[in-house]
Amino acid sequence: MHMINKTYPKTSNTSEGIARSNTRATIIFEINTSVIAMSSQKQEDGSVALPALGFISIDVTIHRPSGDPFNEKTWPFPIIREKADNSSETQVVSKSYDDAFIDRFVDAGKRLAQRGAVGIITSCGFLAMAQPELAARLPIPIATSALVQIPSILTLLSATHTVGILTYDDARLGTAQLDKLGIPSARCHIRGVPASGGLRQHIQHGAEYVHEDISRQLVEIARDMIAEHPDIAAICLECTNMPPFSEAIQDAVGLPVYDAYTMGCWFYSGLVSRRPKRWGAIERDTLDTRT
Repeated sequence: MHMINKTYPKTSNTSEGIARSNTRATIIFEINTSVIAMSSQKQEDGSVALPALGFISIDVTIHRPSGDPFNEKTWPFPIIREKADNSSETQVVSKSYDDAFIDRFVDAGKRLAQRGAVGIITSCGFLAMAQPELAARLPIPIATSALVQIPSILTLLSATHTVGILTYDDARLGTAQLDKLGIPSARCHIRGVPASGGLRQHIQHGAEYVHEDISRQLVEIARDMIAEHPDIAAICLECTNMPPFSEAIQDAVGLPVYDAYTMGCWFYSGLVSRRPKRWGAIERDTLDTRT
């Protein structure tokens, strides 16, 4: 398989520069070697095992049912996880990050690369704030947030339509994050879940996770957002914990819904290209096969 390697700045022709270049080359070689070895492992049925997608988790302990990106059952491919130390909910759900905070995510990302991950996703959509810096500092591709899909979504819509963003906290999500991804804020409407709602109460205070209650709340918010802004033609769920509710939201509003799961599947499909079995063998060119 093909890896996307980082292009590093040229170094001066000094012993320090040569050493730095050699170190970087060694890291990339080791990462590529581990990915190749991982992708060449045979499973019991003789098929080749898929390489893993890396997942940087934050320092919270919550219920994560199937559909939550942290849960291995969510994905049609393997994932491996590393935690960014000292990354609480209040630190991550923010309008700015300090250097030490970013460094902890870089360290976690490098550990994932060394373990053979082909790419990295994260456990909070607010990390869109760190997308440019993490992409620049990590040796493998990273997609920090479901919001990275919005530039593509907007190209699918007419210029008069917008994207509705359903977020964990609309007081802290805004132009600071959108600007980092090149998203025009004029073409987005943002609506957050209430601080007293089931999702935030569970994540912040450990209240019981009741799926049906949270689902009803998210559906109601999505309906209200579209009623207030009828130009919305698609919805993007910022919060990484929201994919289990995407189907209910789509059934209620009748619009395309994108989330961390749709982002992760799209991201991985480019990182690891596999010919679907249903395609079968390549047919020989004959007059009968031409259409």
